[in-house]
Amino acid sequence: MKKSILYIFVALLMAAGFNSCYDELLEPVPETAISDLSAFDTKERIEGQVRGIYASFKSGQYLGGRYQVYNDIRGDDWLNLQTNGVTGYLTWNHTLSPDANEVLNLWGAIYAAINRVNMFYDGLTENEERILSENILTQAEINQYKGEALALRGMAYHHLIQLYARPYNQNPQGLGAILRVTAQRSSADNDMARSTLEETYAQILSDLNAAESLLPDVSGNNNAGFITRLHKSSVIALKTRVYLHMSQYSNVITEANKIVSASAPFTAPSGVAYALHSDFEEIFTAYTTSESIFSIPMTDTELPGTQNGLGHYFSNSPVGNNEYPLNQDSPLWTSTEFPATDVRKNLVQERTLGGVDHLFIDKYQTFPHTDWAPVIRYAEVLLNLAEAEARVNGVSDRAVALLNAVFLRSNPGADPLSGFANADALINRIMLERNMEFLGEGIRNMDTQRTLSNHGAKENVNAVGPDDSNYVWPIPQSELNTNSLVQQN
Repeated sequence: MKKSILYIFVALLMAAGFNSCYDELLEPVPETAISDLSAFDTKERIEGQVRGIYASFKSGQYLGGRYQVYNDIRGDDWLNLQTNGVTGYLTWNHTLSPDANEVLNLWGAIYAAINRVNMFYDGLTENEERILSENILTQAEINQYKGEALALRGMAYHHLIQLYARPYNQNPQGLGAILRVTAQRSSADNDMARSTLEETYAQILSDLNAAESLLPDVSGNNNAGFITRLHKSSVIALKTRVYLHMSQYSNVITEANKIVSASAPFTAPSGVAYALHSDFEEIFTAYTTSESIFSIPMTDTELPGTQNGLGHYFSNSPVGNNEYPLNQDSPLWTSTEFPATDVRKNLVQERTLGGVDHLFIDKYQTFPHTDWAPVIRYAEVLLNLAEAEARVNGVSDRAVALLNAVFLRSNPGADPLSGFANADALINRIMLERNMEFLGEGIRNMDTQRTLSNHGAKENVNAVGPDDSNYVWPIPQSELNTNSLVQQN
């Protein structure tokens, strides 16, 4: 982010703690500018800054909707009906340029969120001794806020390199992120080279590991407070994703075992009481089930913004804009692995447009778009663990049982999956399950690129392979114009 940042936005008069934060996140008090000199003078102001950080991640240009959309529509699961460059058409057909709207806006939104983290973390650290001596916060409260900030930064950098860098598994020494880990308050330090992917992942894991050690132990049934703020259990879940992207499968198993029991029914043995929710559709309407790990909340007064919400893209009218129906000729939708009664295949709306029958997923059902935007669910942790188990231990009973836990939730009358000839067959089936399970949740691009697979062909768009220049997004022109050391993809 290149503009000078002269003050910190904070939201005032908000209560502390994970459980109490829920209402303020949904109905935040209007933000007020507060001088750097007084930003850490009271507990309320410090807490307000934390909520301001979450607000930046909530941007419709980032986790409020568009990040998940961009990661999904690059694949072959979707058709595009509107050919609208404002709503992802260039992302869908792989024709982005450095000055494309989504390339510029997502980069800016992610780095703005990162800089907000850095400003808060630096300020809290600089003022820590005084904050403690004046009894403004306890050490435990300082640790919690530092942990949340670091977890958010680690997650943001991992999100960034899913689109703006080539996969770690292609070349760990390839170009990664511009690692800004201190507050940028002027344009004086614009020039900064990209780190390698190895260095970027090291920073991501450093942030997440530090966050895990700083955040308090939380336990009990899942609730809105746990879902809308990061804590120890949710950081562990994010680490399973990061290690999976690095093909460090033993580490995936180690982390997942902290929040997944040894055998079915798979639940978290400690920390937040995560478990698969029995009703798949309800995950996307109730928002606070046992399965949701981290989501971005919305309300009538806190919306993702015009053409940002997930429902705008993936739902048919009047909820959505008939943008992206399912590609019914895709390998996923034509697969015989899923019974016709699969709940996920039936969570759709039929619509005839221009004489053609289309299917739109029905995960996002509200207008205006108050659907909470999912970031990570317990089902992903189970499938992360299933894949890691299969890659380390082959066709193990646990890997198959983890896969079946997710599959049978949506197919309660089906026979359990079995009879896999080898680990590759099991892994291929896990990947197919991931594709069906997470439609419209922003996982597909991540899975495609970490496995060095093709972005599949669709309609009049050819497949794009790992060696193609369009396999990842370009670095935006705004960065090229202001950073003489940055290298283009």
